[in-house]
Amino acid sequence: MPLISSMSIGQLSDIRPHETEDCSLKIEEWMTTEEAAAYLKIPKKSLLNLSSNGKVPYYKFQRRNRYLKSDLLKLLTSSRQGGFNGN
Repeated sequence: MPLISSMSIGQLSDIRPHETEDCSLKIEEWMTTEEAAAYLKIPKKSLLNLSSNGKVPYYKFQRRNRYLKSDLLKLLTSSRQGGFNGN
């Protein structure tokens, strides 16, 4: 079983950086719903709707949604429209 899924969020915050070197997911990349909504600059309810509709990936930890910052960044950059025309 992966290290992350076998621990509670409280235990995750106790992990020291040197203990996560082998783990591809760093602890500081995880966001709560409130943090993720603020990062995306959208209301919390909108984020929850996007999550439940499958538009935003999320993970469940003890009945609470958690988001990876890298997933949110991919979401933002994938919705880019237009190009750089020297403007």
